[in-house]
Amino acid sequence: MGHALRAASAAGALAVLLSAVAVAQAAPAKGSGATFPAAAYAKWGADSGLATYEGVGSGAGIDALIAGTVDFAGSDAPLSGEELGELAAARGGVTPVYFPTLLGAITVPANVSGVKRPLKLDPAALGKIFTGAIKRWNDPGIVKTNPGVKLPKAKITVCVRSDSSGTTFNFTTYLGKASAPFRNRIKPSKTPAWTTKIKAAEGNSGVANCIKRTTNAIGYVDLGDAIKNGLRSKIAAIKGAGARAGYVTPSRASISAAATGGRVPADLVLNLLASKGAGAYPIVTTTYIVVYSSYGAAGNANVDGVKRFLAYAYGAAAQGALGALNYAPLPAAVASAAAEKAATLS
Repeated sequence: MGHALRAASAAGALAVLLSAVAVAQAAPAKGSGATFPAAAYAKWGADSGLATYEGVGSGAGIDALIAGTVDFAGSDAPLSGEELGELAAARGGVTPVYFPTLLGAITVPANVSGVKRPLKLDPAALGKIFTGAIKRWNDPGIVKTNPGVKLPKAKITVCVRSDSSGTTFNFTTYLGKASAPFRNRIKPSKTPAWTTKIKAAEGNSGVANCIKRTTNAIGYVDLGDAIKNGLRSKIAAIKGAGARAGYVTPSRASISAAATGGRVPADLVLNLLASKGAGAYPIVTTTYIVVYSSYGAAGNANVDGVKRFLAYAYGAAAQGALGALNYAPLPAAVASAAAEKAATLS
Protein backbone atom coordinates (compact mmCIF):
# COMPACT_ATOMS: atom_id res chain seq x y z
CA MET A 1 0.00 0.00 0.00
CA GLY A 2 2.90 2.35 0.86
CA HIS A 3 4.52 1.61 -2.51
CA ALA A 4 1.21 2.33 -4.30
CA LEU A 5 0.81 5.65 -2.50
CA ARG A 6 4.38 6.64 -3.28
CA ALA A 7 3.89 5.68 -6.94
CA ALA A 8 0.67 7.68 -7.17
CA SER A 9 2.34 10.63 -5.50
CA ALA A 10 5.28 10.43 -7.90
CA ALA A 11 2.93 10.22 -10.88
CA GLY A 12 1.01 13.26 -9.65
CA ALA A 13 4.20 15.22 -9.12
CA LEU A 14 5.36 14.31 -12.62
CA ALA A 15 2.05 15.48 -14.10
CA VAL A 16 2.34 18.81 -12.29
CA LEU A 17 5.94 19.17 -13.48
CA LEU A 18 5.05 18.40 -17.09
CA SER A 19 2.17 20.88 -16.92
CA ALA A 20 4.48 23.55 -15.55
CA VAL A 21 7.02 22.86 -18.29
CA ALA A 22 4.31 23.14 -20.96
CA VAL A 23 3.18 26.48 -19.54
CA ALA A 24 6.77 27.72 -19.38
CA GLN A 25 7.34 26.71 -23.00
CA ALA A 26 4.29 28.64 -24.26
CA ALA A 27 5.76 31.96 -25.31
CA PRO A 28 3.80 35.17 -24.82
CA ALA A 29 1.51 35.71 -27.80
CA LYS A 30 2.61 38.41 -30.23
CA GLY A 31 -0.08 40.59 -31.77
CA SER A 32 -0.48 43.76 -33.81
CA GLY A 33 -3.27 45.65 -35.50
CA ALA A 34 -6.14 47.94 -34.53
CA THR A 35 -5.36 51.05 -32.50
CA PHE A 36 -8.96 51.13 -31.20
CA PRO A 37 -8.32 48.43 -28.49
CA ALA A 38 -4.58 49.04 -28.11
CA ALA A 39 -4.83 50.51 -24.61
CA ALA A 40 -6.70 47.43 -23.36
CA TYR A 41 -4.45 44.88 -25.07
CA ALA A 42 -1.32 46.63 -23.83
CA LYS A 43 -2.63 46.62 -20.25
CA TRP A 44 -3.79 43.00 -20.42
CA GLY A 45 -0.47 41.92 -21.87
CA ALA A 46 1.54 43.81 -19.26
CA ASP A 47 -0.62 42.71 -16.32
CA SER A 48 -0.62 39.05 -17.31
CA GLY A 49 2.74 38.74 -19.04
CA LEU A 50 0.94 36.68 -21.69
CA ALA A 51 1.14 38.94 -24.75
CA THR A 52 2.71 41.89 -26.50
CA TYR A 53 0.73 44.12 -28.82
CA GLU A 54 1.54 46.92 -31.27
CA GLY A 55 -1.23 49.26 -32.46
CA VAL A 56 -0.54 49.79 -36.17
CA GLY A 57 -4.06 49.77 -37.66
CA SER A 58 -6.40 46.91 -38.55
CA GLY A 59 -5.15 46.59 -42.11
CA ALA A 60 -1.51 46.34 -41.08
CA GLY A 61 -2.41 43.78 -38.40
CA ILE A 62 -4.18 41.57 -40.93
CA ASP A 63 -1.18 41.89 -43.26
CA ALA A 64 1.07 40.68 -40.42
CA LEU A 65 -1.23 37.70 -39.74
CA ILE A 66 -1.11 36.79 -43.43
CA ALA A 67 2.68 37.12 -43.42
CA GLY A 68 2.94 34.96 -40.30
CA THR A 69 4.93 37.53 -38.32
CA VAL A 70 2.40 37.65 -35.44
CA ASP A 71 0.38 35.08 -33.52
CA PHE A 72 -2.84 37.10 -33.71
CA ALA A 73 -4.15 40.27 -35.31
CA GLY A 74 -6.27 42.98 -33.78
CA SER A 75 -9.02 44.15 -36.12
CA ASP A 76 -12.25 46.10 -35.82
CA ALA A 77 -13.46 44.74 -39.17
CA PRO A 78 -13.81 41.29 -40.77
CA LEU A 79 -11.32 40.37 -43.48
CA SER A 80 -12.22 41.40 -47.01
CA GLY A 81 -12.58 38.83 -49.77
CA GLU A 82 -9.12 39.71 -51.04
CA GLU A 83 -7.60 39.33 -47.58
CA LEU A 84 -9.33 35.96 -47.11
CA GLY A 85 -7.76 34.72 -50.33
CA GLU A 86 -4.32 35.98 -49.38
CA LEU A 87 -4.55 34.38 -45.94
CA ALA A 88 -5.53 30.99 -47.33
CA ALA A 89 -2.82 31.08 -50.00
CA ALA A 90 -0.05 32.12 -47.62
CA ARG A 91 -0.95 30.05 -44.55
CA GLY A 92 -1.96 26.56 -45.64
CA GLY A 93 -5.60 27.18 -46.52
CA VAL A 94 -6.64 28.49 -43.09
CA THR A 95 -9.57 30.81 -42.45
CA PRO A 96 -9.83 33.53 -39.79
CA VAL A 97 -11.60 33.01 -36.47
CA TYR A 98 -12.91 36.11 -34.71
CA PHE A 99 -12.90 36.61 -30.93
CA PRO A 100 -14.64 39.78 -29.69
CA THR A 101 -12.86 41.30 -26.71
CA LEU A 102 -14.60 44.52 -25.59
CA LEU A 103 -17.17 47.16 -26.49
CA GLY A 104 -16.18 50.69 -27.44
CA ALA A 105 -17.54 53.95 -28.83
CA ILE A 106 -16.47 55.84 -31.92
CA THR A 107 -16.85 59.46 -30.90
CA VAL A 108 -17.27 62.51 -33.13
CA PRO A 109 -15.40 65.45 -31.58
CA ALA A 110 -15.92 68.89 -33.11
CA ASN A 111 -13.45 71.71 -32.38
CA VAL A 112 -15.60 74.68 -33.44
CA SER A 113 -14.44 78.26 -32.94
CA GLY A 114 -16.38 80.03 -30.20
CA VAL A 115 -18.48 76.98 -29.26
CA LYS A 116 -17.96 75.99 -25.63
CA ARG A 117 -20.34 73.06 -25.30
CA PRO A 118 -20.77 69.77 -27.18
CA LEU A 119 -22.80 69.97 -30.37
CA LYS A 120 -25.82 67.84 -31.16
CA LEU A 121 -25.65 66.13 -34.55
CA ASP A 122 -28.21 63.95 -36.28
CA PRO A 123 -27.20 61.24 -38.79
CA ALA A 124 -28.36 63.28 -41.79
CA ALA A 125 -26.12 66.23 -40.94
CA LEU A 126 -23.25 63.93 -40.00
CA GLY A 127 -23.50 62.10 -43.31
CA LYS A 128 -23.53 65.38 -45.25
CA ILE A 129 -20.50 66.69 -43.36
CA PHE A 130 -18.47 63.60 -44.22
CA THR A 131 -19.49 63.66 -47.90
CA GLY A 132 -18.85 67.39 -48.23
CA ALA A 133 -22.49 68.33 -48.84
CA ILE A 134 -22.33 70.46 -45.67
CA LYS A 135 -19.24 72.66 -45.88
CA ARG A 136 -19.71 75.33 -43.18
CA TRP A 137 -20.54 75.19 -39.49
CA ASN A 138 -23.52 77.56 -39.79
CA ASP A 139 -25.31 75.27 -42.26
CA PRO A 140 -29.05 74.97 -41.47
CA GLY A 141 -28.65 71.21 -40.96
CA ILE A 142 -26.40 71.88 -37.96
CA VAL A 143 -28.12 75.05 -36.73
CA LYS A 144 -31.50 73.33 -36.37
CA THR A 145 -30.24 70.79 -33.83
CA ASN A 146 -28.25 73.37 -31.85
CA PRO A 147 -30.65 76.20 -30.94
CA GLY A 148 -29.00 79.00 -29.04
CA VAL A 149 -25.49 78.06 -30.18
CA LYS A 150 -23.70 80.71 -32.23
CA LEU A 151 -22.10 78.74 -35.05
CA PRO A 152 -19.45 80.41 -37.21
CA LYS A 153 -19.56 80.68 -41.00
CA ALA A 154 -16.16 78.96 -41.03
CA LYS A 155 -15.38 76.09 -43.38
CA ILE A 156 -15.40 72.61 -41.87
CA THR A 157 -12.14 70.63 -41.85
CA VAL A 158 -12.70 66.86 -41.79
CA CYS A 159 -10.03 64.75 -40.04
CA VAL A 160 -9.87 61.08 -41.09
CA ARG A 161 -7.52 58.09 -40.86
CA SER A 162 -4.66 57.84 -43.34
CA ASP A 163 -4.06 54.13 -42.65
CA SER A 164 -6.24 51.08 -43.33
CA SER A 165 -8.54 51.26 -40.33
CA GLY A 166 -11.27 49.22 -38.70
CA THR A 167 -12.45 52.37 -36.93
CA THR A 168 -12.99 53.92 -40.35
CA PHE A 169 -14.78 50.79 -41.55
CA ASN A 170 -17.20 50.87 -38.62
CA PHE A 171 -17.75 54.63 -38.82
CA THR A 172 -18.53 54.48 -42.54
CA THR A 173 -20.70 51.40 -41.98
CA TYR A 174 -22.71 53.31 -39.36
CA LEU A 175 -23.15 56.32 -41.65
CA GLY A 176 -24.18 53.98 -44.47
CA LYS A 177 -26.92 52.56 -42.24
CA ALA A 178 -28.08 55.83 -40.69
CA SER A 179 -27.63 58.44 -43.41
CA ALA A 180 -29.07 58.17 -46.92
CA PRO A 181 -26.90 61.07 -48.20
CA PHE A 182 -23.80 59.19 -47.09
CA ARG A 183 -25.00 55.77 -48.26
CA ASN A 184 -25.53 57.10 -51.77
CA ARG A 185 -22.01 58.54 -52.02
CA ILE A 186 -19.50 56.44 -50.07
CA LYS A 187 -19.15 52.71 -49.54
CA PRO A 188 -18.13 51.35 -46.11
CA SER A 189 -14.42 50.60 -46.21
CA LYS A 190 -11.21 50.58 -44.18
CA THR A 191 -9.91 53.02 -46.83
CA PRO A 192 -12.97 54.83 -48.25
CA ALA A 193 -12.97 57.17 -51.24
CA TRP A 194 -13.83 60.37 -49.37
CA THR A 195 -15.72 62.94 -51.43
CA THR A 196 -14.86 65.97 -49.29
CA LYS A 197 -11.60 67.77 -48.54
CA ILE A 198 -9.86 65.94 -45.72
CA LYS A 199 -6.86 66.05 -43.43
CA ALA A 200 -5.53 62.53 -42.91
CA ALA A 201 -3.61 61.27 -39.88
CA GLU A 202 -2.35 57.88 -38.75
CA GLY A 203 -4.12 55.97 -35.99
CA ASN A 204 -6.89 57.06 -33.65
CA SER A 205 -4.43 59.21 -31.71
CA GLY A 206 -3.42 60.93 -34.95
CA VAL A 207 -7.02 61.83 -35.77
CA ALA A 208 -7.54 63.09 -32.22
CA ASN A 209 -4.50 65.34 -32.58
CA CYS A 210 -5.74 66.55 -35.96
CA ILE A 211 -9.03 67.66 -34.41
CA LYS A 212 -7.35 69.19 -31.37
CA ARG A 213 -4.84 71.24 -33.38
CA THR A 214 -7.19 72.33 -36.18
CA THR A 215 -9.76 75.02 -35.49
CA ASN A 216 -13.20 74.19 -36.94
CA ALA A 217 -12.31 70.53 -37.43
CA ILE A 218 -14.40 67.41 -36.92
CA GLY A 219 -13.43 63.74 -37.03
CA TYR A 220 -14.02 60.28 -35.61
CA VAL A 221 -11.95 58.64 -32.88
CA ASP A 222 -12.35 56.08 -30.10
CA LEU A 223 -13.49 57.42 -26.74
CA GLY A 224 -10.24 56.69 -24.92
CA ASP A 225 -8.07 58.59 -27.39
CA ALA A 226 -10.54 61.47 -27.50
CA ILE A 227 -10.37 61.86 -23.72
CA LYS A 228 -6.61 61.34 -23.56
CA ASN A 229 -6.16 64.17 -26.05
CA GLY A 230 -8.32 66.63 -24.13
CA LEU A 231 -11.39 66.44 -26.39
CA ARG A 232 -13.98 65.32 -23.82
CA SER A 233 -15.85 68.64 -23.88
CA LYS A 234 -15.93 68.61 -27.69
CA ILE A 235 -17.48 65.16 -28.21
CA ALA A 236 -20.79 65.57 -30.03
CA ALA A 237 -24.02 64.00 -28.84
CA ILE A 238 -25.44 61.88 -31.68
CA LYS A 239 -29.13 61.25 -32.31
CA GLY A 240 -29.94 57.72 -31.19
CA ALA A 241 -31.36 55.05 -33.48
CA GLY A 242 -34.52 54.23 -31.52
CA ALA A 243 -37.85 55.79 -32.51
CA ARG A 244 -37.97 57.86 -29.32
CA ALA A 245 -34.24 58.24 -28.83
CA GLY A 246 -32.74 61.60 -28.01
CA TYR A 247 -29.18 62.80 -28.39
CA VAL A 248 -26.73 60.46 -26.66
CA THR A 249 -23.16 60.98 -25.57
CA PRO A 250 -20.75 58.03 -25.27
CA SER A 251 -20.21 56.60 -21.80
CA ARG A 252 -19.74 53.16 -20.30
CA ALA A 253 -23.51 52.97 -19.70
CA SER A 254 -24.53 54.09 -23.19
CA ILE A 255 -21.94 51.75 -24.75
CA SER A 256 -23.23 48.78 -22.76
CA ALA A 257 -26.83 49.67 -23.65
CA ALA A 258 -26.08 48.96 -27.31
CA ALA A 259 -25.54 45.28 -26.53
CA THR A 260 -28.48 44.55 -24.24
CA GLY A 261 -30.90 41.80 -25.18
CA GLY A 262 -29.05 40.53 -28.22
CA ARG A 263 -28.39 36.89 -29.03
CA VAL A 264 -24.90 35.42 -29.20
CA PRO A 265 -24.07 34.64 -32.86
CA ALA A 266 -22.31 31.35 -33.54
CA ASP A 267 -19.40 33.11 -35.25
CA LEU A 268 -19.19 35.68 -32.41
CA VAL A 269 -19.30 38.56 -34.91
CA LEU A 270 -21.45 41.25 -33.28
CA ASN A 271 -23.28 44.07 -35.07
CA LEU A 272 -23.97 46.86 -32.58
CA LEU A 273 -24.01 49.89 -34.89
CA ALA A 274 -27.22 51.95 -34.82
CA SER A 275 -28.51 49.85 -31.93
CA LYS A 276 -32.08 50.64 -30.87
CA GLY A 277 -31.41 49.66 -27.27
CA ALA A 278 -32.78 52.12 -24.72
CA GLY A 279 -30.16 54.78 -24.00
CA ALA A 280 -27.69 53.30 -26.49
CA TYR A 281 -25.00 55.44 -28.05
CA PRO A 282 -25.46 54.74 -31.78
CA ILE A 283 -21.81 54.33 -32.88
CA VAL A 284 -20.80 51.37 -30.69
CA THR A 285 -18.70 48.55 -32.01
CA THR A 286 -16.70 45.62 -30.79
CA THR A 287 -13.18 44.71 -31.83
CA TYR A 288 -11.65 41.32 -32.46
CA ILE A 289 -8.61 39.21 -31.86
CA VAL A 290 -8.29 37.38 -35.17
CA VAL A 291 -6.59 33.98 -35.13
CA TYR A 292 -5.91 31.08 -37.49
CA SER A 293 -8.49 28.31 -37.80
CA SER A 294 -5.55 25.86 -37.62
CA TYR A 295 -2.22 26.91 -36.16
CA GLY A 296 -0.65 23.67 -37.39
CA ALA A 297 -1.67 24.32 -41.00
CA ALA A 298 -0.59 27.96 -40.70
CA GLY A 299 2.89 26.93 -39.52
CA ASN A 300 2.58 28.70 -36.17
CA ALA A 301 3.61 26.78 -33.06
CA ASN A 302 2.31 29.22 -30.45
CA VAL A 303 -1.35 28.26 -30.27
CA ASP A 304 -0.98 27.67 -26.51
CA GLY A 305 0.28 31.22 -26.04
CA VAL A 306 -2.75 32.57 -27.90
CA LYS A 307 -5.15 30.38 -25.92
CA ARG A 308 -3.66 31.54 -22.62
CA PHE A 309 -4.02 35.20 -23.58
CA LEU A 310 -7.60 34.73 -24.75
CA ALA A 311 -8.47 32.92 -21.52
CA TYR A 312 -7.10 35.91 -19.61
CA ALA A 313 -8.98 38.39 -21.83
CA TYR A 314 -12.32 36.79 -20.93
CA GLY A 315 -11.58 36.66 -17.21
CA ALA A 316 -12.88 38.98 -14.52
CA ALA A 317 -9.62 40.91 -14.12
CA ALA A 318 -9.32 41.82 -17.79
CA GLN A 319 -13.00 42.62 -18.38
CA GLY A 320 -13.17 44.49 -15.08
CA ALA A 321 -10.30 46.78 -16.10
CA LEU A 322 -12.07 48.11 -19.20
CA GLY A 323 -14.14 50.85 -17.56
CA ALA A 324 -11.05 52.76 -16.46
CA LEU A 325 -9.84 52.66 -20.07
CA ASN A 326 -13.14 54.11 -21.41
CA TYR A 327 -14.42 50.85 -22.87
CA ALA A 328 -17.23 48.58 -21.64
CA PRO A 329 -17.01 44.85 -20.97
CA LEU A 330 -18.58 42.25 -23.21
CA PRO A 331 -21.98 40.88 -22.22
CA ALA A 332 -21.38 37.91 -19.92
CA ALA A 333 -22.96 35.44 -22.36
CA VAL A 334 -20.66 36.58 -25.18
CA ALA A 335 -17.54 36.38 -22.99
CA SER A 336 -18.51 32.89 -21.83
CA ALA A 337 -19.17 31.62 -25.35
CA ALA A 338 -15.91 33.12 -26.61
CA ALA A 339 -13.89 31.57 -23.77
CA GLU A 340 -15.33 28.13 -24.56
CA LYS A 341 -14.53 28.54 -28.25
CA ALA A 342 -11.00 29.76 -27.55
CA ALA A 343 -10.25 26.62 -25.55
CA THR A 344 -10.83 24.50 -28.68
CA LEU A 345 -8.16 26.20 -30.81
CA SER A 346 -5.50 23.82 -32.09
